[in-house]
Parts: sequence; structure tokens; C-alpha cells
Amino acid sequence: MKPRQQPAPRIMMLLLNEAIALALYLAPTGAILGMVKVARRRYQRRDRRNPLKRELLRAPGHSVALQLEDHRSDLIALMSATAPMPLFLYTVYRTPAGWAPGAVLGLIFLLGGTVVLAWRVSVLVRETRKLQLGLDAEMAMGQELNTLMREGFWVFHDVQADGPFNVDHVIVGPQGLFAVETKGRPKGVRGSDDGYRVVLRDEVLEFPGWRERKPLEQARRNAKWLGDWLSSAIGERVEAQPVLALPGWFIERTTNCDVGTINGTGLAGYFTKRRATPLSVKQVEQIRHQLDARCRDVKALAYAEAKGRK
Repeated sequence: MKPRQQPAPRIMMLLLNEAIALALYLAPTGAILGMVKVARRRYQRRDRRNPLKRELLRAPGHSVALQLEDHRSDLIALMSATAPMPLFLYTVYRTPAGWAPGAVLGLIFLLGGTVVLAWRVSVLVRETRKLQLGLDAEMAMGQELNTLMREGFWVFHDVQADGPFNVDHVIVGPQGLFAVETKGRPKGVRGSDDGYRVVLRDEVLEFPGWRERKPLEQARRNAKWLGDWLSSAIGERVEAQPVLALPGWFIERTTNCDVGTINGTGLAGYFTKRRATPLSVKQVEQIRHQLDARCRDVKALAYAEAKGRK
């Protein structure tokens, strides 16, 4: 027996009802976004301005924080879009359209959209957790490295390179120039006493359960770029010493390696005694000037849109 055909006007009415339901969901969302935009414009009063005239220096993990902010915004948007999908599926299922082509296509579209959005949310949650760990590690290491300023060092964070990468931390002083690459790696909840130990052996980092080589290679590349850029900027050759930071890990070195390794403790003794190319007072000042100019690019946000007044 063939399925009973629904009259065309009846099907169109059902599709119209579904479109109205979708519009009723989207309209409040659009209204809220519009209200936020209007509120921001009202906040940027033209009779006030930010007292800060210079741009700010980059903080530890500045680039990672921006990525994390984008991921969280995407996550909120995807979760908002995914939440009403089950209701739409149920609405289509309960319509008396039977096997009408429009109802079947609507079910397929909504079901497929739900699966895709849910998968994307799970991916964003995983990536957000990794970014948060990276940000925590860079902030912790940055705070520890800042204490070196009491020892006569200059410390800069999140130095943007010419390509799509950055140097997490740069330390410069009479003892030399150092490029520090920070990596956040999680520890296991349970395990043996070696669960907190990473072994540097034959140019490989041996963590409990996995091995890595790329962080050492990245530290070398960053140091080379930093040395090349500063050599060109100040007009004389300077070498940057690569350093890899693994906050919270106990690092055991079984072989010599040109890449220094630190975990955030005993930094004053490490950098004052580390063998690097010494720098003159003039070189330190020239390098400091170049790094300050490169890292001072963070705009103050309060009243950022106010124009027409100096």
C-alpha cells in the first residue's frame, strides 16, 4: 500500500511552522548580540579617553591567551547552536506530515547538523584544555623568570617572530642572551614514583609513557631566529642560547645537550652560571631596546574606539 500523499498546501504550512520555530530561536539570539554591540558603543564615551599613551608589553602567554579566548567564543557559539537541535528534531518528528519529502529532509538535516556540532564541540573542548595547560605553564614560568630582574637581567615575554611563531621568553643580561621555550605537559594521576620525572637521553625527552623530540628542535629554531634578528638589528653578531622549560617536572639529564633544560626552580643560579656568549653593557642596552620595541604592541582596550580627541 502506497503512503498517503499530503496535499501541497498542508506540507507548505508544516514547513512554514518549522521555519517560524527556527526564527523564534534565532531572533532573541540576534537581539542579545545587538544589545551587546550597542552597550559597547555607549561605553566608549567620546568625552573620555584612556590615560595610557603607550602600548603595553606582552605578558607571558599573550598569544596563547588570545587563542584560548577565540576557542571559548567558538565553544559558546557552538553549544548555543547545538542546544535546541533535539527540540527541533522532536518538533519535526511530531508533525503529521508523515513521509512528506520536506519532513524527511528536515529530519536528515537536523540530525546531521546535531552530530557535526556535537563532534566539533568535543574537539574544541579538547583543544581548549591543551591551550589552558600551555597558558598556565607560560604564566608560571614567566612569573618565575621575572624574578631574574633582581639579578640584573631584562626579561621579555611572547616575542613575535617574523613567521607564524613566537619565542615564549627572552632573557638578556651581561651573562648572555637566552631564548626560552616553555611546554606544558600533564602528569598522570596514579603511577610510580617516576611519574613526575622526564629523562633527557640522546636528544629525546622520555616522559612517563611517551617520548618527544620536537620541543628541543623548536627551542633551537627559536634561538637561531632570535640571534639572527638581533644581529641584523644591532649590526653585530650575537648568539642566543636555547633553553627548554618544563614547569613542574623533575628533569634528569643523562647526556650532554646544547639545549638547556629548566623546570622553574633555581633560576637565578642557572642563568648566572650558564655558559653563554657574554654581552657588553652597550650590547645589552641595544638588545633591550629592540625587544622592547617589538613586544610593546598590546593596545589598551578602555575607550579604544573613542576618536576625534588627542
